[in-house]
Amino acid sequence: MTVLLIILALFAAVTGGAVAAFTIGTAGGIAVVVAVIAITAVALYLRGTLLKIASAATAVIALAAIGFGGYSALQIASALGSFDGPADAPDAAALASGQAKLDAAESQAGFSVELTQEELTAILQDTLTGADENPIRRVDLTVVDGTDGGNGSLDFEITLKNGSLSGHGRVGATLDAGAINIEVEEVSLGNFSLPGFANGAMEEIVDTVLDLNERLADFRADVQSLEIGNGRVLVTGTQATGDVLTASTLLDALAENAASLDSAVTPPAEVLGPGTVNSTSADGSTYVVVIGDSLAANVGVASANQGYASRIHRVIAEREGGSVGLRNFGISGETSGTLIRAGQLDEALAFIRANDVAYVIIDIGANDLLGHLGSADCAESIDNAACQARLGPALESYRTNLERILGDLRDAAGDGTPILFLQTYNPFSLGLGGLSLEAASDDATAQLNAVAAEVGAAHDVTIADGATPMRGTTASTTHMLDAQPDIHPNGVGYDLLAQALADVLP
Repeated sequence: MTVLLIILALFAAVTGGAVAAFTIGTAGGIAVVVAVIAITAVALYLRGTLLKIASAATAVIALAAIGFGGYSALQIASALGSFDGPADAPDAAALASGQAKLDAAESQAGFSVELTQEELTAILQDTLTGADENPIRRVDLTVVDGTDGGNGSLDFEITLKNGSLSGHGRVGATLDAGAINIEVEEVSLGNFSLPGFANGAMEEIVDTVLDLNERLADFRADVQSLEIGNGRVLVTGTQATGDVLTASTLLDALAENAASLDSAVTPPAEVLGPGTVNSTSADGSTYVVVIGDSLAANVGVASANQGYASRIHRVIAEREGGSVGLRNFGISGETSGTLIRAGQLDEALAFIRANDVAYVIIDIGANDLLGHLGSADCAESIDNAACQARLGPALESYRTNLERILGDLRDAAGDGTPILFLQTYNPFSLGLGGLSLEAASDDATAQLNAVAAEVGAAHDVTIADGATPMRGTTASTTHMLDAQPDIHPNGVGYDLLAQALADVLP
């Protein structure tokens, strides 16, 4: 009898505890296990009739747990495996409103999208209607405010297509290098409340329904701020496929200045001249590695040897002698976030570790900020609340990402390899005096560059001042006064940037 009771007790503790954990939570499961063990211990100590009662009780607990758990498990398996039937149609008005906001953001390099819980619910419901092998008929979201000034969360109610079960739970969200990470805080399905270790069972479904990245990834969004609370979700960031200049007032002012200037703007003379490598790579016994955005990618000139990368490579090769190669990883539109998560940084790090590298040169940050400066919120003044709500998160996100980028580069390159960081210039610094944005955007760009200087100093990175030589010159050193204004440098502008790097070569 003693051995039988011990076996029954262990079985009852495991099965009963498991069922309790999945129905009332982990604490409830632990309580059941402790209770069964305590009853068994007392029965073994007192013996007699109590021993028989304890044996019967543990047997009943074990059988009940098996029966209830098995039935519930079959319900869940049936519900999650039932894909027949359509998902509910989203609320048409809320979907149209929310989609219009996303469509507007898609045309802006710097975006700020505020979705109400009704709009977000409609957008996600619309996703469900087009999802293959989807067991969910409907999802309803509720925005829950955070505490102590922190971010809130999203409560969700799920109705499954087979109608036998419903689910509910709560998710939070964090940012990592410009991507939104959905974090399941609690989930229940039918009678089962899934504890932390079992939340993975619902992760795929929750990701399908609540993954904001799917909508934002269509236009290469780099999220810099995510606020959940007050009945809405506010997403602020930049994206690579829109035009930097989106404010009509700013475009009109540029056109007016361009029309009045004719050919009065005289560009400075080139000093360094084009490079010798008319490509993004050239073999060598040692290498100059370039990482960055459209400036590294030579956007704005007709050939790669006109960009700053080839120009500074020629300066280094002539100074160093021998065979100096070039490997330019630059990608147009890159932000500090996409540099981390889209592959450029990893590819560059692998190359640096595998080769003899003489210099690492990086420019990154313009796309984190300039899209916001060219927005309607900032076109009149960067001091207004709407503009500051964009710039603050952009600078904070930039600092976090740059810490990671420069830390990884220093680890890969080692202490002896110089790393040069080319600071961002202000394309709105035309030198015309006709735009109120000129001085204000100089200040905002200076804040971005101050972040780069601070983070660079912590990682023994040499800072090249790309802002000062371009200040007050971009009417003639960029394409800002073209019929279609463009922030990128022309050949003279790239020569100025290469000079800034040459001036700080160790």
